[in-house]
Amino acid sequence: MTVLEKDVVVHDRHGIHGRVAAALAQIAARKRVVLRIIHDGAATDCSSILEVLSMAIAYGTRLTIRIEGEDRKAAKALAAVEKLFAAGKEV
Repeated sequence: MTVLEKDVVVHDRHGIHGRVAAALAQIAARKRVVLRIIHDGAATDCSSILEVLSMAIAYGTRLTIRIEGEDRKAAKALAAVEKLFAAGKEV
């Protein structure tokens, strides 16, 4: 099992909203990985859209993405999450 971490900045003007939270949950499910957001010392499992939304992450927030899974699946999931945050919209 591989654990990957990457610091990202939220570029979506609306922060992490429903579509972004749903996209994170879909990435975790499609790639079969455990995907977490770490912010202010709290880690949230992205398979729960409501947990992600409850973090109330705003535009410009810096956070850490942690992905646990098989090597290739984890790497592909990280690439998808980076694309999601870089674009400021869902992929």
